Amino acid sequence: MPCIVIRRRAAAPLSVELAIETIDIMTKCPTNKGKQFQHLFGMRKIAISATITPLLEDQSLDREGLANLLERNIRHGLDGVFLLGSMGEWNSFDDDFKEEYVCAATEIVSGRMKVLAGINATSLELSLQNLERYRKYPVDAFVYMQPGKPCERDPVESILTVLEASDRPVFYYYCPPNNGVTLTLDQFAEIMAHPRLAGIKNSASNMWLRRELLLLKRERGFSTLLFEGQEWSVDEALLAGCDGMVCGMGALASKAMVALAKAAERNDWAEAVRQQEWLIRIFHGIYGPDLSTVWNGQKYALMKLGLITSPLTLAQEMSSLDDAAKARIDRFVEEHREELD
Repeated sequence: MPCIVIRRRAAAPLSVELAIETIDIMTKCPTNKGKQFQHLFGMRKIAISATITPLLEDQSLDREGLANLLERNIRHGLDGVFLLGSMGEWNSFDDDFKEEYVCAATEIVSGRMKVLAGINATSLELSLQNLERYRKYPVDAFVYMQPGKPCERDPVESILTVLEASDRPVFYYYCPPNNGVTLTLDQFAEIMAHPRLAGIKNSASNMWLRRELLLLKRERGFSTLLFEGQEWSVDEALLAGCDGMVCGMGALASKAMVALAKAAERNDWAEAVRQQEWLIRIFHGIYGPDLSTVWNGQKYALMKLGLITSPLTLAQEMSSLDDAAKARIDRFVEEHREELD
């Protein structure tokens, strides 16, 4: 049954063993509210896809392709899907399209994995309008990232405003490379103390910050789940103690992401490293060594696998997907079809 959209206005072996022992000790330390959000996913390492938005050539939603992607992610064992993030081209679509997308995705998933809806917009007020539009659908959480500079609004105030307005858990998408917004550790502590902040997707590509947030969480007893958003370093983030990953290659590489998470759960770090290196080889084959085909390259690979109809991308010039790039992706998909699926 189609969705009815309601319109509204307005590493040496000894070192690894020592690290594992240290993490085990740390995770047994008492906390004030440390397991508050684990019910969302269970006590395990978590793999979430920051998914693409499949389009038809007329720029409408590829509903059949969306169903293929989500069913495949569920079959691979993903814990959740994040809609309308950076990989999902959130700033390329109007409000009605985005609401149609959220509605269709929740209908397809039907409770079989978690659905996180991005409410990103060019202002806090518009993000709150997105939150209001999506709250009628059974999404499990909202994801918020502040507008890019030159917005002068206090970043903590904007996050707390979203947390107070929400009727369900919220994830904070921290990505200074995208919006130029940075937080101090004191500011992180302020938002992590809020009972509705379920998680942080840390895409800062900053090892110092990752370790500081883990220490802050343990020392203060915060329940906020910490997710690695830098796809090149998920294995080391999970070894350090992060709760999981939210990765933009999840539409295509969900099988590898789940294998990495499961290896980390059983402390099989050799296998986790192997899966991480496999992910990096996927990046090289699909994104290209110069990252010239991040959006349209993944969509082209998904099309070659018969999952979506078109590689059409609005966030990236289609001219970057030239004949040489298509040949590179064709070879990679053909050689690794079984490993990918």
